[in-house]
Amino acid sequence: MREFRFPKAITHRLDPNKEGGSRVFPSKPLDELATIEKNRSEILTAMITIEERIIEAVSKFLFSDSKEKREFFSGEIIESSEFSFSLKRRVFTRMLEQFELMQDDKIKQLKANLNKLMLWRNAFAHGKVLHDHHDGYVLQYYSGGHKELVLDDEFFEKAEEIFRECLYVCNGVIQSRTHET
Repeated sequence: MREFRFPKAITHRLDPNKEGGSRVFPSKPLDELATIEKNRSEILTAMITIEERIIEAVSKFLFSDSKEKREFFSGEIIESSEFSFSLKRRVFTRMLEQFELMQDDKIKQLKANLNKLMLWRNAFAHGKVLHDHHDGYVLQYYSGGHKELVLDDEFFEKAEEIFRECLYVCNGVIQSRTHET
């Protein structure tokens, strides 16, 4: 399969007024940018997976008695472009609350985690990566104001952990309905 190779540019930022002077220089800028691009792609793909799992969890829970109804609901309603990820997330977490499928504290944590994933997805989809000579690689994005996110191992490890936690919850709901039908 053909691989895209579009030109890329990176902005460098050096703030001479920032204390400590310049501290971070990219050791292997092309390799580091390739890793960031791969991680960006992974985050966007992971969000598609989470969205698909939410759709399946809601559909199986609400229509466990009828595959035909479940497929109609999925195909014509919840998978439609009018049904945003935000709405899917709200329906899913409300379903967990309404039918007491999880403890309140776990639902609260899930909501916070899904919000983080959505924020990161939007930041990576619409933001700009730059190299700051103080902070390393940074993702600039807009979410109620201009924001920045430092792209380091700590961030990517946290993002992976949160993704796995959300996926685990979705899969748990799906599996519980699969065993009942």
